[in-house]
Amino acid sequence: MLGQRGDTIIEVLLAFTVFSMVSVGAMTVMGQGSNASQRALEISLVRQQIDAQAEALRAAQQAYVKQYTYSDVDVEWKKFALANESQNTQHYTENGSCPTPTWINSTSNGAFIMRPDNASLVTGSSWYSDPGAAVAPPYAQVQSGGPASLRSYGIWIEREYVESGTSAPSLFDFNVRACWFAAGLDIPMQIETSVRLYEPGS
Repeated sequence: MLGQRGDTIIEVLLAFTVFSMVSVGAMTVMGQGSNASQRALEISLVRQQIDAQAEALRAAQQAYVKQYTYSDVDVEWKKFALANESQNTQHYTENGSCPTPTWINSTSNGAFIMRPDNASLVTGSSWYSDPGAAVAPPYAQVQSGGPASLRSYGIWIEREYVESGTSAPSLFDFNVRACWFAAGLDIPMQIETSVRLYEPGS
């Protein structure tokens, strides 16, 4: 019909630009929401891993409390608490990265890990793996492939010994720490919990 005209190229480009901006904004918000949900899930799963380490520490101490008068019993508490008890673990300083296997496995640093299934100390020098490696799981965790094998991806325990005073018993502060590379973040996530256990008979 006479008097009708189509959209000009300017109007079409303007409409396409507005639609593109709205679409990109919506996808960005959706991506951020998805990453936030993933991080919340990972934090919950890592908390479970940390709690398992804390329970293993408590179980080892309780096993020793039941029989600490028998000096010939080789219980786990002796291995990670009473051996070199005055030597504290070096505290890992957050510097935007997770500790490397070299730092963890250094005997001078004194970091260790527990088997959550039987509350035993993991020995050896290769139990820790870099949580940023290509083969690492998506969140910090302790994986066990059998009775003799265990790998920790970003979880370790630091120990601090506090000698008894005139009115207080000796105690150990165990810091169970986790570090992993979460979705959508440039720096790794790090959480920890502290477990205070008293030395039996002190």
